[in-house]
Amino acid sequence: MGRFINLLRLGLCALAISAVAFADPTIANGSFEADTFSFNGTLSLGCGNTLTGWTTQCSPDGVYPWGLPNSNTYNAGPTPYGNQWVILGDYGQGGSWIEQTVSGFNIGQSYTLNFALASEFAGPGSQVEVSFPTGSSTSSMVFTAPSRGANYWDTWAMSSMNFVASAGSVTIRFEGLAQPISYDPGIDNIFISGGPNVPEPASVLLMGAGLIGLGIYRRRRAR
Repeated sequence: MGRFINLLRLGLCALAISAVAFADPTIANGSFEADTFSFNGTLSLGCGNTLTGWTTQCSPDGVYPWGLPNSNTYNAGPTPYGNQWVILGDYGQGGSWIEQTVSGFNIGQSYTLNFALASEFAGPGSQVEVSFPTGSSTSSMVFTAPSRGANYWDTWAMSSMNFVASAGSVTIRFEGLAQPISYDPGIDNIFISGGPNVPEPASVLLMGAGLIGLGIYRRRRAR
């Protein structure tokens, strides 16, 4: 009986370790729900106001980045990924960015960065440059948000890019390129998914169940 219990414990430990080992690195506050944005918009996120989990570079006038809830004075949005989103850029003022250093990467492993974008104005979509200041040598890329509909930031679309981790921690930066034709992009729903050869959670659970089943079988054979 004692050997069976020990084997069962080993199986459960293996299950727990496997689940942790193959968990995707997590973006903190990737949907920007941790802070309550005001009806009129919360300006100066990371400068005069908090943006939980993120480091920011404010625009020269100290206004951007800023955030809006779905219910707001501009009749903007809504975002389909929660209750609020963040606006980067600063049209004509040089832009602004947010970044976060995320841990839990396997060196040499490929990952996918996912995020949603929306445009301030109709016409050419607002643009965001995604880069990795530390922890990855993957080149930066510029993404264009879909053109808006009747209201500001009312049309959202997911974008993604692959990157390779060269360290256990990777810094991910999103910079709003507030050029004369692009205006200010909205961003939301940022998360990381694993690269190839990462087992699904169901596979990990099946492996653990198999270890437990093997222990039960051996115990019965011993009897």
